[in-house]
Amino acid sequence: MLHNKFGLTLEWSGVLASLIIWGTIIFTPLFGGMVDKFGKRASVMIFGALLLIIAHLTLALTTITPYVPMFILGIAFSLVPAAMWPSVAFLVEEKRLGIAYGFMTSLQNLGLWAFPIVAGSILDQTNKYNIANSLPLDYTWTMLMFATLGLFGLFFAIRLLQTDKKYKFGLENK
Repeated sequence: MLHNKFGLTLEWSGVLASLIIWGTIIFTPLFGGMVDKFGKRASVMIFGALLLIIAHLTLALTTITPYVPMFILGIAFSLVPAAMWPSVAFLVEEKRLGIAYGFMTSLQNLGLWAFPIVAGSILDQTNKYNIANSLPLDYTWTMLMFATLGLFGLFFAIRLLQTDKKYKFGLENK
């Protein structure tokens, strides 16, 4: 996408995409420390989901330099897990934490397997003319799919906040 839409070289596209992962390596523990200190776990997940939506919509619908939305993606990819994973201990009784984390890991890996396939399928289906005529690929629908996933995340994070307020799990507390 960075090469086709924004004209970055393939090498620089790879570097920019890899910087997101390096950012998560550095920032996820820092954000984890922040939720340990200040709480607001569900609110942080809501904010992270909003950032995911904004970044993907920006990549899909604008020609703004990709550096800004890619930076935003890196922040979102750090915020959400830093708040989500420790929240499990607030929601699941201790004797079931192993299966809860195991299920979360399995579900995450299922998504890491399935969504590149879905994204590739969307890309192929929406670019038949471009592929046949050796034109740059249009990633709009693929990015909109990722923005839609962000909407699902936002919905569930809001529901989590509402449930926390109702049942007082302590997700928003220090």
